[in-house]
Order: sequence, then structure tokens, then C-alpha cells
Amino acid sequence: MTDFDRTNAQGLRPATVAFTGWRTQHDRFREAREDIRRTHAMSGVEGVGMLLMGIPGLGKSSILESYIKKHREGRKDLESRERSKEPIILVSVPAEPTLKTLIQEILLASDYEGSITGPVSELRRKLNELIRQREVELLIFDEFQHFLREQAKSNTRGVVNHIKLMMDQHKLAVVMAGTPAGYRSIAQHEELYQRFAQRQTRLTPFQINSKESLHAFGSYLRAVTKFLQLQGVELTPLANKEMMLRVYVATKGIPRLIAGLIKMALESAEQGDVITKQDLANGFSKTSMNPELGNFNPFLASYERVQEHAAKAQKKATSENTKHWDIH
Repeated sequence: MTDFDRTNAQGLRPATVAFTGWRTQHDRFREAREDIRRTHAMSGVEGVGMLLMGIPGLGKSSILESYIKKHREGRKDLESRERSKEPIILVSVPAEPTLKTLIQEILLASDYEGSITGPVSELRRKLNELIRQREVELLIFDEFQHFLREQAKSNTRGVVNHIKLMMDQHKLAVVMAGTPAGYRSIAQHEELYQRFAQRQTRLTPFQINSKESLHAFGSYLRAVTKFLQLQGVELTPLANKEMMLRVYVATKGIPRLIAGLIKMALESAEQGDVITKQDLANGFSKTSMNPELGNFNPFLASYERVQEHAAKAQKKATSENTKHWDIH
């Protein structure tokens, strides 16, 4: 009996469930995690920051979660009879943040057990006390694009100033993860931006415009294939140039969309334990992952037409990436 003969309570095949939880630590993943480690290492020495930026779907949250898990597993000093240390706090920045809601989110994200109501002055006192008592070293703000001036409320400057104050007062390391729009927002706050100027990690989708980028893309797709083989599923070779271009056109090189395509193909396969190009075509046809293509299916079209679409997609991606980092 293969994985395709069994389903879970929701009707999903085991290989699909397993693949949903799979993450590969490709070069950019490891580089970003190392940048976080270097930033974290400055805690207690100087209040420094790092920006982790990229469009949705590139794995920012997975990188953060991986770093936190790995760091905590390597610590042997977090629990004692006297106290529990909390070296890292991960906070999701609320929409339209105020100083009060941001402090409340930090307290909620920690193991804080007290009340989070009351005036801002009282909440600030509680937060400072928490940072000292739990020996907090690293604050991570996810979705930091919510600091956008056109989205945030009028007292955003108060929020920004408080982050600077925490970094200086407690010599905290701070990582901000979010979209390029957040970068343009932070760049408008010069005093805060300077604290993040030395370490900025920009994630981009996989590209096809050089041997190096094709190699990186191919390595990722080979990792996908290898993982599925471990689940008893054979996947049609993806790491040759023709299939890489087809996958690129379908997904714009975005890992989240690539994973979605594979999961749809897994669930679309009607028999056996081999995922074919036709299964990829069927899976793609059931999604709207790339509305720009209309009815064009890159797994059914001729290679010549796929090449044309790939060239246009690469040109557009290059142009958009340039605009992402224009702060004007």
C-alpha cells in the first residue's frame, strides 16, 4: 500500500501532510539565520538591529522560527529554581500600532502573567521590568510594514522612539522582519534606521537570469524531490532547465507558491506514486496562483512559449525588485 492509498481524517494523503511541514535550509535561509545570530550576539554590548525583508512567500517566518528553535535548543541556562529566562520574544506588529498596543503585544508574546491593561506609563514599567527579570536579549518584530506612515496612526513616531529607547536602555538586539514597503517606512525615521543600517537581509524569489541563480533554484527543486522520495513519492525531474522555466513561470520563483503547486499536484494525481508533468499541469489548473497568466498553463504549453513567458517574467521581476528598495 502506498501513500496514495491512505488518507487522513481530512482526506489528505500522508505525503501532502508531510510536505506541508517541510522546510529546506537553502543557502539564503542559512545566511539569513546567521545574520540573526550575529545581531543577537551584540545583545548586552550595544543596541543594534537587523532588517529581514522580502515580499510574502519567501520564508521570513520560517527563518525566524528556525532561529528561535535552534537557539533555545542550544541554551542550557534558561530554567533554574530562581528564575526563568526568556532570551527571545517574537512579536507580530499589530495593524495601526500605537505605543500602548505594541507594548501589550510584547507582553502577550512573552510569558508575562500579569495584567496588560492600564495607562501607557504603567505598561512601560511592566515591560522594562519584564526585560530585566527575564533577561531578554532579542526582540523580533514580524510584519514591521505595519509601521507604514499611511497605515499607522499619528503617534507612530512615539512607537519608533520607544523601540530606540528599549534598544539603548537595555542594549537589546532587535530584528524587524517584513515587506519592502516596511523598509521604505523605516527609512523615513533616520535615527531608528541608522541602528539597522549595518545588517540588512533582502530575500528575493528564485531567479533564472544567471548560472548562479539557476543553480540555486535547481538545488531547491532537488531538495523538494529528495524529500518526496523519502515519503515514497517519485516526482518528475524538476531541476533541468526546461522544467525550472516551467515552474518559474507558474510560481514566479516564490517558495510558498512552489510548495502550493507541489501539494496540488500530489492531491491531483489519480494513481500510483509518481507525480508527472501532467499532474503538475492538473494541479496548476486548479489554482489561481499566477493570475497574470490567464489560461496559459506552463506545463502544457510548448517550451518555446514558456521561454517567452519566462523572459518577460524575469524582466518584470527585476524591475519590481529595483522599485522595492527605492525609498523616494
